[in-house]
Amino acid sequence: MKSKWCLVVAAAIMVIGISSIKPTMAYFTDSVATEGMIELKLGDSIPKIDEQVENMTKKVTITNTGDYDIYVRVKAIAPESCVITFTEQEGWSKGDDGYYYYASPLAPKEATASQLILGINNNLSGNFNVIIVQEATKVLYDKDGKAYADWNAVVANEDSYTVGN
Repeated sequence: MKSKWCLVVAAAIMVIGISSIKPTMAYFTDSVATEGMIELKLGDSIPKIDEQVENMTKKVTITNTGDYDIYVRVKAIAPESCVITFTEQEGWSKGDDGYYYYASPLAPKEATASQLILGINNNLSGNFNVIIVQEATKVLYDKDGKAYADWNAVVANEDSYTVGN
């Protein structure tokens, strides 16, 4: 009796296994031909920075190379012997965090209307370098439609964008 019961269970398992082969094969071998194309952009584009140096003065212009509006900011990194002086220009302001902020968002292919002008005074002789670092963030809008920049925003992965503090 026990062997008949085992035989019935084995036969049932075999019937179920055989009946699932065809749908499984169809799932793994199915194909569809398509035509056309969609442009996919992964990641953000990098704004173009243009630096000119004249008489110990750096003049910086930023151009938006992306496909959406951005805010930009710039930081000058220099040796401790250098003193960087900011010359006020329309649209540019110095932040408390050492960055220089451009007030208006830049549309795609648009450049800053005025240059950021930084004077360089080096107290020591010899070679030195002042590095300009630019950052950009997408324009965000509040509930009233007013544009703002969130410099603490983080992109965790391609599906989520976390607004900072």
